[in-house]
Amino acid sequence: MAVDHIALWNEQHEAANRQKQIRNDGKSFWEDPANIRRFVDRLLNGDRSRIVDQIAAMQIPPGSTVLDIGAGPGTLAVPLALSGCDVTVVEPSAGMRAAMKEYREIAGAPEIREIPSRWEDADPAEVGTHDVVVASFSLALDDIGPSLKKIDSAAKRSVHLFWFLTPPAWTRANFSLWPRLHGSEFAAEPTADLLWNCLCQLGIYPDLTVEDVEKGQRYPTEGEAVADYCRRLYVRDDRQREIVTSFVHERIVQTNAGFCIPGVSKTAHIRWEK
Repeated sequence: MAVDHIALWNEQHEAANRQKQIRNDGKSFWEDPANIRRFVDRLLNGDRSRIVDQIAAMQIPPGSTVLDIGAGPGTLAVPLALSGCDVTVVEPSAGMRAAMKEYREIAGAPEIREIPSRWEDADPAEVGTHDVVVASFSLALDDIGPSLKKIDSAAKRSVHLFWFLTPPAWTRANFSLWPRLHGSEFAAEPTADLLWNCLCQLGIYPDLTVEDVEKGQRYPTEGEAVADYCRRLYVRDDRQREIVTSFVHERIVQTNAGFCIPGVSKTAHIRWEK
């Protein structure tokens, strides 16, 4: 019997999403003012090598119309607008849209059209069609089959999807820490190999490029690293905080660029031409 990759993706995504809903007490990571401030600061002052590499890999000509799905604080949308592209974003988080506006204004980028919606709920007539469609680490989508078809339909020339091929550093920490903190196994989002198979199941046969990520998130202090891991792991009491503090302290190293927990992970650039 053939594997139903779309059903497998949906099953894994639903388990990960259900786990977050149980633990986050209705609070959104993306609406937390402290997290919004960190996103903007990292975009303005942090290492931009990954962003530069993504832009270079897509080779989008100036003047192209670009749709950025789940644009967050404008990580790619603002540089693309600065490069001369006409950018539209679909971004449900008001906090992330505010961060993008601040980032865009400081960077001196032109206006970016915003559609305040989840991709699954966005009206195709409002979205329209664009030369290029981009989704960068924003593919935790419900019912992946229709969502991918909608992405394909919105593109006139090409699609570029970036997603995790192996779990990033903070997710690897979850596999170790989640059972100790919350008494259950950690449910991770599905990875890019399954995404590629979902596309093939839909009759889309994309190219896939593997990209190594050798550096994790940088923090100005060890305390900032502990605080970030506590937020991502939904730490609620002193016992849990002590577990995370010990975990970070045992692994963190200091470099010229700040503190980080070292490790290598892999991401995928999945792309196809129309």
